[in-house]
Amino acid sequence: MPNRTKKLDAILKFGMMVGQNPWFAFLIGFLVGQIDRVNFVRDLSDAEIAIRLSARQTAIWPRDPFKATVRGVNMPNTYTLVRAICSESTPICVSLDFDHAEETPWYQEVLLPSASYAKDAVTAAQEESEALWKEMDRTLDVYRECRRLLKEQSPERRRELEFYMRTAEAEMKKISRELEELNRQMKRVTGEDSAADPS
Repeated sequence: MPNRTKKLDAILKFGMMVGQNPWFAFLIGFLVGQIDRVNFVRDLSDAEIAIRLSARQTAIWPRDPFKATVRGVNMPNTYTLVRAICSESTPICVSLDFDHAEETPWYQEVLLPSASYAKDAVTAAQEESEALWKEMDRTLDVYRECRRLLKEQSPERRRELEFYMRTAEAEMKKISRELEELNRQMKRVTGEDSAADPS
């Protein structure tokens, strides 16, 4: 999982964005104390405890600064939320929404793709990797079969097979990029990328 020091840094930097709002300050303080349970995720779907915090200033449509659910039940405020989750160990999934979040290194380096990574990050990543490799094998089979048939066909049929081969090549390149990105995420999740970074 992402380095706990980096997670602390992320929540404290976001806390500075929201200033002295007492409801936010209360929640930020709680999350700091529960940092080992906190996971920053891009997709909150399926999270048992899901918190979305917004400090965006440039949005065309204003967003609620606080939205949270606990097992599907909406929490009206931060105090009710903390009371509902303070005595358990369920992972807390948090999504931060602020200007330029997509380009902010201190947030992106702690961000996981989905809530499933918070539950069992290594298993989720391995399952995704296996699915991608199976898709790669199927695409490669299509490419090989088209190439085998190519010599025996009419010009019109050859053009069709060549189209399928180009499509398969594009798909294999796409899957390769996805596998490379997943490998980078796996290194983050397992802490391999922090070996040279003691922070």
